[in-house]
Amino acid sequence: MMNKDKEATYAEKIYTVNGVTQENICTHGEKILHIGPGKRALLGAKTIDILNLSGVDIVHDLDIVPWPFKDNEFDLIFAHSVFEHLDKQIAVMEEMWRILKPKGRIVITVPHFRCTDAFTDSTHRHFFTTQSMDYYIKTKALSNYQYTTKNFLEKGFWFGWPQQSKNPFTRLFKWFIKRYPRFYDSHLSLLFPVKIIIWELEAVKE
Repeated sequence: MMNKDKEATYAEKIYTVNGVTQENICTHGEKILHIGPGKRALLGAKTIDILNLSGVDIVHDLDIVPWPFKDNEFDLIFAHSVFEHLDKQIAVMEEMWRILKPKGRIVITVPHFRCTDAFTDSTHRHFFTTQSMDYYIKTKALSNYQYTTKNFLEKGFWFGWPQQSKNPFTRLFKWFIKRYPRFYDSHLSLLFPVKIIIWELEAVKE
């Protein structure tokens, strides 16, 4: 399993300046599940998708739980551009929690709701703000609604790719909107919409 020091995240390994890495990130023997990969599976990961495509290991509708995996099986679940297509968000979060090892992680990437891509695809069923995952993060106020008893910790959150920009103005802007995400969602995103937002969450299993 990855040595999770204070700064270490899977997202920073997976995403390069050119998009999803073409290299195998399983350098410490991690067991990784890539859900909904389409034709672009993460190298070294087990894959599950509703479509029977080349490179897909298991064909299964992700909205139907349980998935065909054991409890506490994976170190990482990678969900790139998947959640916006799913109906049963809470059930899927609980299922991922079930099959993750203690302190296993999820990397979730979705289009920000201001991005036109969020509305272009007619199969998109949900739209996401910076607070959409707060219901599952035990340190966030929205988790008090207790939609689920399966808890996570937030280990990383990014507007766009995790890599630091070379542009100092972009770095300053991202620092500001990360500090004031609700202000960004409500106001600044009208002028400066980001395409994607990314969470890295860690399963809490006591």
